[in-house]
Amino acid sequence: MGYLDNSSRTLDAILTKKGREILSSGGDFTVTKFALGDDEVDYALWDTKHTSGTDYYGAVIDNLPALEPFNDPSEIMKYKLVTRSEGCRAMVKLQDGGGTATELAALKYYQNPGAGDGYRTLVVGNADVSTKLGGFQNGSSIIKVSRVNNEDLMGNVDWSALVGESYTVTLLDSSIGVLAPAAAAPDNESNPVITTQSAVGQPLTTQDSYWVPFVDNVQHISQTIRDCKIVSANTLEFGTGTVGEGGGNLTFYPKSITQASTTTSLIVTGQSSGAVIEFDITITLDTTLT
Repeated sequence: MGYLDNSSRTLDAILTKKGREILSSGGDFTVTKFALGDDEVDYALWDTKHTSGTDYYGAVIDNLPALEPFNDPSEIMKYKLVTRSEGCRAMVKLQDGGGTATELAALKYYQNPGAGDGYRTLVVGNADVSTKLGGFQNGSSIIKVSRVNNEDLMGNVDWSALVGESYTVTLLDSSIGVLAPAAAAPDNESNPVITTQSAVGQPLTTQDSYWVPFVDNVQHISQTIRDCKIVSANTLEFGTGTVGEGGGNLTFYPKSITQASTTTSLIVTGQSSGAVIEFDITITLDTTLT
């Protein structure tokens, strides 16, 4: 949301992409929480030397133009206002926990997969789902992030209290990829199926449920996974703990593409700290491997 006219203080609110998706699908659309942000504020403009005194230290900030409302979560509300303990002088930050940015920016979908696990195309284990996904290793990426304590900015009194917080992970366009638990290895060379808790053709299991709602989707809608946890080696894991035999590591798998390349973004947000990190995703089509 944003002010249309700062002089009259008129407020304009719009639905986010996720809100529009829920509304268009006939879901139960009830606003239960909201967030405030200060993306457009440049605090470096706080002027403690203003000649008119303390009442004018923030005069420039008060007159900054406000952003008009738009619904792209990668461009708006990146700096949310959160509650902190008295004396807190720095925020927890998130950073790449081990090559995630590099991997997501160089993903491939192999049109003609080879015999190795790293190059074979996969399909979800349920018989009713046949969408092909990127290779078991090279065509996917486990999401890794780590927390950073801003000790150089006079510390963070809430650092310890935020250990073990949960994270929300949002994939902005699930038509080109899917967030799901790490897959087990394909069962054999001729039938490279993602092995979940059940065999092919069996009813959906807990782990299957993360894949199926999104693998056949052809619309440009987002996918959101809540209550993820950082586990060993900075790896994000589904909050339910061990999710099936394939493991609970949060993994991005590219879908079958026909164009030369395609892009989207993935956003990780701390549910208590408000810390945010965004990863760019680029998938290219590899037509040469046989």
